[in-house]
Amino acid sequence: MQFSDLSNMVFRLMRDETQSKFSLDFVKKWLNDAEREYCNRTEYGVKKSTAISTEIAKREYSAPSDSKLIRTLYYNGNRLGGPIDIEDTIHSGGDENGTPSAYYVELDKIGLEPIPTAVGTLTVIYYSLGGAMSLASDTPIIPQEHHMLLVYRACYYACVEAEDDRLNVFYAEWVKGLADALIDNMKKNPWPQIDLGERLEVSRHNHDMGI
Repeated sequence: MQFSDLSNMVFRLMRDETQSKFSLDFVKKWLNDAEREYCNRTEYGVKKSTAISTEIAKREYSAPSDSKLIRTLYYNGNRLGGPIDIEDTIHSGGDENGTPSAYYVELDKIGLEPIPTAVGTLTVIYYSLGGAMSLASDTPIIPQEHHMLLVYRACYYACVEAEDDRLNVFYAEWVKGLADALIDNMKKNPWPQIDLGERLEVSRHNHDMGI
């Protein structure tokens, strides 16, 4: 389903087709929050890439808003080393310029080391946790068979806002659906594929399905 379908479903279930109780902005936030929570609780992510234009003498750039894990970075087609520790930048004082050869991640920022001396293209390969729907034609990154879970979670948020006593019904559908989705996703794709030559140690934990 597209974002427009999901939001219309929320309005219908909340008996607010005229959008007199809830604004579209609220519903959009609830649906996006639900998708991020789904991805975190079911360990689901989709590999994506995006290109960022770098600027002369600018070190840090915003990471994709839907990123869960930065996988690999390329500067003008060349793979960067890292991530390095922000405290262990290559040059003393961390203020030298040149062609970037490494990167660090600090909160929601990607930093280049050294600082670019020319305009370039930073290609970011990452795993998305969703939650970036905005346009009517946008679609969730999660499997289509689980799209209704986002609607149930958004309706739960709406019920909390409106003090609607149906909140327990929507919450029960959300929790049950998450448990089923976790099993489904583990069967389909338990872990992202690892590039040849890479080593990654992982461990799996069961998650509490409560709030």
